[in-house]
Amino acid sequence: MILEHLTGQPNIVEFKGAYEDRVNVNLVMEFCSGGELFDRITARGSYSEKEAAKIGRQIVNVVHVCHFMGVMHRDLKPENFLLVSREKDSPLKAIDFGLSVFIEQGQFQILYEIGIFVFIF
Repeated sequence: MILEHLTGQPNIVEFKGAYEDRVNVNLVMEFCSGGELFDRITARGSYSEKEAAKIGRQIVNVVHVCHFMGVMHRDLKPENFLLVSREKDSPLKAIDFGLSVFIEQGQFQILYEIGIFVFIF
């Protein structure tokens, strides 16, 4: 499981466990009470350059960590980042790894995430 593989990394939601009953598989993950990044952006309307850079740095860190660990998220967008708390400078956590795949070594792939092209041979 990809999320289990990435557990413990900064800015990626922590996977706690999976529990199955007769009908469902329930994933238990870290609780992030701050809501979606998309909602915060919409509510605020604008950010200073310094604030935007801080958010952008966290997003790029997620891409770096995922690619370093051999994973492509493939669905990065503001709705797939949660804020840990409601505080103004709360850190972000990436969520929704449902479209993610492991990068296969030895194959040429173009990874497109948040406007960044990375070529892997």
